Amino acid sequence: MHLRRILIFIIVSNIPLIIHAQSPKELGAEYIRSIGKVYNTTKVAARGERFDARNSYSAGITYQLASGKSYSVSRGFGVYFGYRYAFGKNTNGNNPFAGARVLFSFENFEGQTNRNSLFITPWAEAGYHLVFAKRFFAAPSAGFGYSFKFSKDFHSLDEDVGKRFIPSISAGYRF
Repeated sequence: MHLRRILIFIIVSNIPLIIHAQSPKELGAEYIRSIGKVYNTTKVAARGERFDARNSYSAGITYQLASGKSYSVSRGFGVYFGYRYAFGKNTNGNNPFAGARVLFSFENFEGQTNRNSLFITPWAEAGYHLVFAKRFFAAPSAGFGYSFKFSKDFHSLDEDVGKRFIPSISAGYRF
């Protein structure tokens, strides 16, 4: 119950960053793949991003889909915050970018524990931001990061901690 209150506070406190921002702004969905040595999972996210010249700031809410390829099957949710720097001058056009994000995720491992384990995953990313018909966007990217576990639990393996290759694609509406 305490984790829900913290998550609601984080979401509500960051809504003004997305809504009351300079133009342009984006709202959309994202597909995130997290690939480690034995760990292989998928997350989907609702995301928002605002642009300020060449800089952009994003926030998202993630949901982890169960993975059949990992030793420990887990489900969970999380939030992330990110920063991107565009290498082009036009914020209304197509630009390559580089940036960083931090994901705070709560994962519940089936058959291992019945409580959520806290993981923090910082990662660096690079990609390309595409704008279609002035109102729609897509942004494929590739990232590299590391997952840290901050909860004590009784997993039989620790494949959920370690290096990650994190490809993603986001798409949505731009206003």
